[in-house]
This record gives sequence, C-alpha cells and structure tokens, in this order.
Amino acid sequence: MSNSYHLLGIDPQADDAAVRSAYLRAVQLSPPDRDAERFAALRRAFDALATQRLRVANALFDKEPPTLAAMVHLLESGLKPRRPELATLLRVLKGGPDGR
Repeated sequence: MSNSYHLLGIDPQADDAAVRSAYLRAVQLSPPDRDAERFAALRRAFDALATQRLRVANALFDKEPPTLAAMVHLLESGLKPRRPELATLLRVLKGGPDGR
C-alpha cells in the first residue's frame, strides 16, 4: 500500500484530486508504449488509491474493499483488520458514508 503512495509520489493524506493529478503526471512521464511494465504498476497504484473510500478500505484491510463473504470469514476466523489512522477515519466520518 505504501508502495502505491511512493510510486505516485503522493502523501497518504492526499485527496482524490491530488491522487488523480499525480497519476496523470506519472503516466505522461511513463506512457504505456514506452514502458508498459511501469505503466501497469502505475495503473494498479491508481486503482488502489483512486477514491477516498478505497484508501480507507486499504488502510483498514490492506487490500480492496472486502466482499460480504470475506467479511463473514473475517468475523468467523477471529482475525482483526488493521487499524486505520485516526485522521483518515475522521475525514471519512465528516464526509458521510461515501467518504466524499
């Protein structure tokens, strides 16, 4: 996850617009026809961080938002999700359920 932030050159506290502009800047420097492998890595990083909701899910579960089956498995297995940063949770709570 932190590798995605590093790859795009953004701070974990960045908003959606900053993530998008960092991604577009990085793609201009490494277009897919010149460096397909780096472009694919940039795309994966952007897909993981594109919206605040995804960033919070990544902070909580260290992966994409879980499905219902995955949540049931998590609860039944007794595993605990990673704790998100308090500042991230506060931003999401102030923004409403969608994190906007």
